[in-house]
Amino acid sequence: MTEDRLLHLIRKKKGFFEAILDLTETESSLSLPEWISVLEQKKILLSCIEEIDHQMTPYQSRLHILSQEMTEEIDSLKSIIEKILHLDKQSQEKRKQELKG
Repeated sequence: MTEDRLLHLIRKKKGFFEAILDLTETESSLSLPEWISVLEQKKILLSCIEEIDHQMTPYQSRLHILSQEMTEEIDSLKSIIEKILHLDKQSQEKRKQELKG
């Protein structure tokens, strides 16, 4: 049962990161007001992720004994986060260029 709960939380966290990725994929083409709105949405999603992290705290001791399914979910989550970071970097560079003129 503990493993089921942990897997549920990992999948929920992954879903929030997928929503952030969706927003991140579009933000570089947005106007400044739209971009600010997207950043606010991402902030809300990050607060949801923080809540899930808090809910996962009791399971931290089990994270070293992961099933294949949980390992795959975590690897997928890591991949999503890497994509978000890469796209964020690209978006920031584009915004810097726009501000320079």
